[in-house]
Amino acid sequence: MIVSSLSNQQLEFYAREGYVFLGSVMDEPTLENFRAEEARFRDAKTDAPGQLTIFRSQVHDFSPVVREYALNGPHLGAMQQLVAPNLALWFNQFVTKLPDGESQKSEFPWHQDNGYVSIEPANNVTIWIALDDVDEENGCVWVVPRSHENGLLDHTPKGADSWFLNVPVEGDGVPAILKAGEAVAFTGLTLHRSKWNKTGRARRAFFLEYADASATFGKDKTSILRAPESWIVRGAAPISSFS
Repeated sequence: MIVSSLSNQQLEFYAREGYVFLGSVMDEPTLENFRAEEARFRDAKTDAPGQLTIFRSQVHDFSPVVREYALNGPHLGAMQQLVAPNLALWFNQFVTKLPDGESQKSEFPWHQDNGYVSIEPANNVTIWIALDDVDEENGCVWVVPRSHENGLLDHTPKGADSWFLNVPVEGDGVPAILKAGEAVAFTGLTLHRSKWNKTGRARRAFFLEYADASATFGKDKTSILRAPESWIVRGAAPISSFS
């Protein structure tokens, strides 16, 4: 069964814990189409030798498959419940972890999505969709329950040669173990990470970020609708965004 809305119990859990398991948000044909697009974008350019995590961002402008899902997918009703009636697509990205062995190079450290780009109001949501079955062995997402209650935290670079940001966290958090086509949603302030892929197969995933259409981003508090490739997906844009 494909999820199109959330129960009161799920909404209460999300508000309290800062994340929620949605269940299945992609049917099998859509899942296969996304896997084909992941392969196409993965081969679209040459990455640095030895790179074990491949990021392909803002692909909806280049893919009718992604664009149709991002703008009209069955998950949008749930996104409105979590964010606002006037909903904007803010970001989307394929993230593929290649087999890593024990090098741990594909580990992505603890962070908040709003640690990279601050959004106000901070009721934005990330929906993280597994394109393969994911668990602790192949690099699933881990979340820290109720961490969104602490607001936006200070982030520091992981290292001099890395653009990854990091927040120190004690403990392991909760693993988001998902079947292919299932999703977890979390707030822009929820601490999360993913570990390295210990298996011999690629771990493919896709995520989208949605925000209130009246939101602003960055230090200058620019309208989110002025951001590159930001689209209204439900409701209407506030008139103030055109001023």
